[in-house]
Amino acid sequence: MRTTSTSARSLAVLLLIGAAGCEPADDKADQGGEAEGADGAEGGAGDGADGDETGGPAPTWHGDVAPLYVRSCQTCHEAGGVGSPTWTGPDDIATWGPAIAVAVGSRAMPPWQASSDCNTYEGDFSLNDDEVDTIVRWAEGGAALGDPDTAAALPEPFQPEVLERVDLVLEMPDAYTPNNASGPDDYRCMLLDWPYDTDVWVEGYQIRAGDPSTVHHVIPFIIAPGDVDEYRALDAADPDPGYTCYGGPGGDVETLISTRWLGSWAPGSGAGISPDGTGIRVSPGSMIAFQVHYNVTMPDPGPDQSAIELMISTERKGWADIQPWTEVSWVLGAGMDIPAETDDVEHVFEYTLGRSDSFSFYTAAVHMHTMGKRARMTVVHEDGTETCLVDYQNYDFNWQRSYKLREPVTVQSGDTLKLTCAWDNPTTEDVAWGDGTGDEMCLGISLISE
Repeated sequence: MRTTSTSARSLAVLLLIGAAGCEPADDKADQGGEAEGADGAEGGAGDGADGDETGGPAPTWHGDVAPLYVRSCQTCHEAGGVGSPTWTGPDDIATWGPAIAVAVGSRAMPPWQASSDCNTYEGDFSLNDDEVDTIVRWAEGGAALGDPDTAAALPEPFQPEVLERVDLVLEMPDAYTPNNASGPDDYRCMLLDWPYDTDVWVEGYQIRAGDPSTVHHVIPFIIAPGDVDEYRALDAADPDPGYTCYGGPGGDVETLISTRWLGSWAPGSGAGISPDGTGIRVSPGSMIAFQVHYNVTMPDPGPDQSAIELMISTERKGWADIQPWTEVSWVLGAGMDIPAETDDVEHVFEYTLGRSDSFSFYTAAVHMHTMGKRARMTVVHEDGTETCLVDYQNYDFNWQRSYKLREPVTVQSGDTLKLTCAWDNPTTEDVAWGDGTGDEMCLGISLISE
């Protein structure tokens, strides 16, 4: 089942793209996962390794697995990291062998969704088939440590990118204790006043999580000056700090059209920095809607008072923006129908660049909700060739992130952006576009610049 929509313009509707997970190590490292495990799980850390079903020696930690762990897991799962669980060393890791085998074998960990057949990305921490097989055979075969004297060389640990300077810090005005009464996930928007009385350009940002044990991801939205009163009303109507917000920062369709992203963050991520010489312009009188997704796994979470640190230029910079792409009519409730009890329902949005359009894609991501099955964003050039930006062959709502293209993709007049989304709807209710968890979306998101 497939429909195609073509719009003369893209819709600047800013909605959730949680870039959940950890930033990778150099070319590869891990996002923090929440692999289930239990203390005392079987799969002890023996020193040696007998043969396995392949006929060769079973993999060992020091000889085979440690380099993969450093590259694709350590950033989040080392002691003091933001992943769950965290480990103090190889012996500790080995006790989680059965859970590791399941999480890695099912490709739930590490949570990298972009297909390598589509494009190449900075910080690719995915595991190829052989690497998955190595970890699974090690975990299922007794999780032997092996001989540290013959250990394989380890890659350099990843150091997240940081701002070269911090010109402004905006902190949540009040501490907020997440509410887990109705489940582990709590989405909350806090309003942050913008202090500048002239146009400025945001060259970079980084998030400072107040309580890393509960802050799952953060999206700061730029609220246009003319829409500030509507968001203040949402805040005033909620007795607790901030107000509940799920898909985006709240507001109606008209305000969402003028709302822009300032960035996105997930545990372990470094700073988000615009291309050299560019920045995201913010006008005086604007406001930041600071959306925090809390994931609460403990019975009594503590208070959080997260903040955003910004690198600001008061001198004019080249143009950059985080651009959402979708079909206007879908947001207005028409054309993105996903009938009850259907599989692989596909909708397509296409946008052809006008005569004066020319820019480059630096990142790419697609956002859907829990029925999302697969998604793809490509550029069909005027000469008929096609460049893939991002391809999700098995979309997982729980692990969303933006993928930074290793080489920017430049588009010109006559080129067409094509966004494809597909869903399985096992419920007895028809579904369409909406902010709720039972609704759906098809939203492409990209950092673009001159």
